[in-house]
Amino acid sequence: MSLCDVLSVSMGNFNSYVCDKYILVDNKIRNRKLPPECIMKYILWNRGRTTALEALYFMEEYWGEMDMDVTKQAISQRRMIIDPQAYIDINDDLIREIYKKPEELKTFKGFYLTAADGSIFDLPNYPTVREDFGIEDNIDHSKHTATARVSTMVDVLNEFIISSAISNRKYGEVKHAINHLEDAKDKIDLKKTITIYDRGYPSKDLILKTMDLNSFFVIRLKKDTFKEQREKLTTDDEIIEVAIDKDYLRRISDNEIKKLAKKQDKIKLRIITIPLSSGEIETLATNVFDKTFTIDDFKLIYNKRWGIETNYDKLKNKLQTENFSGRRKIIIEQDFYSDIYVFNIATIVKHDVNQEIEQKRRNNKKYKYKDYQANFNIAVGLVKKELLNLINTDKEKQQQTITKIIKILQKHLIPIKEEIKSTNREPVDYGHKFTDNNKRSF
Repeated sequence: MSLCDVLSVSMGNFNSYVCDKYILVDNKIRNRKLPPECIMKYILWNRGRTTALEALYFMEEYWGEMDMDVTKQAISQRRMIIDPQAYIDINDDLIREIYKKPEELKTFKGFYLTAADGSIFDLPNYPTVREDFGIEDNIDHSKHTATARVSTMVDVLNEFIISSAISNRKYGEVKHAINHLEDAKDKIDLKKTITIYDRGYPSKDLILKTMDLNSFFVIRLKKDTFKEQREKLTTDDEIIEVAIDKDYLRRISDNEIKKLAKKQDKIKLRIITIPLSSGEIETLATNVFDKTFTIDDFKLIYNKRWGIETNYDKLKNKLQTENFSGRRKIIIEQDFYSDIYVFNIATIVKHDVNQEIEQKRRNNKKYKYKDYQANFNIAVGLVKKELLNLINTDKEKQQQTITKIIKILQKHLIPIKEEIKSTNREPVDYGHKFTDNNKRSF
């Protein structure tokens, strides 16, 4: 069974999310041309053009008429009735179904490898947006654009976004990471998950939360983190104990974390020291005490963290998520969480195509490169183009659409090239705003 079978069920059930639960109470106003089902599909379908053009093209595709006299004001007003939670729940249900198929997914020594990290996203620089996102008024908004903090938890081997959030920029990254763990516990098996964090996350709060969930972490440490304990180390792989003292207990603001901290007087950590080719020393902390995990394993695991950076690149440059279609928080959240859903849909299609490519490659040695993969940019474009056919209760039509997308993607493969060592050449900036290898797909 392929993951596209899971996708077929999820998208076929889309209309079940068109219910009172996601229609805001104060906005239950009838509109024949723009019923809730229509607006919920419009938000997913949105291609990032002006609202007036989007309305024209969508009405033609949805109702078969371009001249239905639906204004951009009407679209914007009707969007205010849709709770963004609808797209969070649709995506959560999809992720749950995906991870019920562990035989379809990649693991490392039986563990899923996830990474959590944040990124700053640009917002429309308008007073309503700055107010909704709690952005200070005492800065020069003509020079400093409005921004939000986006945080995600990503399966770096399978590329799915498991948990996501968009918030005020002041909301802490560690708080987001703890929220992601809480959110993910009902979607994936955290007992078989190692989550990777960079140097901004060596928090006792996060460590305690992960251990309480019987999950695992690998965190890169700053030079001064647990410095006293690390100075006593004599090998590249040792155990340290970090005390939970009264000073730390007083600083804990989260009551649940405080309860966890009071249950123990110390935290046991495995410290891995890795010399890098640059001469820098990379120090990792983990609660994976299994000695079958070697120093080389931890080096490989931490290097996989880069997958979350490439996911942010896809969100920003392939889905163009920062091209928000409104000036209110509710519309920005709709755009963001619907893009996360579209991202995971495209990743499912890419996953199944990659599996077929791998099988063909094993049987055919003529390919120039060792490995190939489906083009994610084209996958996103096809999903957007065929969205209304994918969200269809007609199973036959929906399956035909999925098959068509897969066949097209099989003709548009890109090589996975081996890493090339830097030649230390200076980068050349030709000043082009648009590049040949980074065109939009919708």
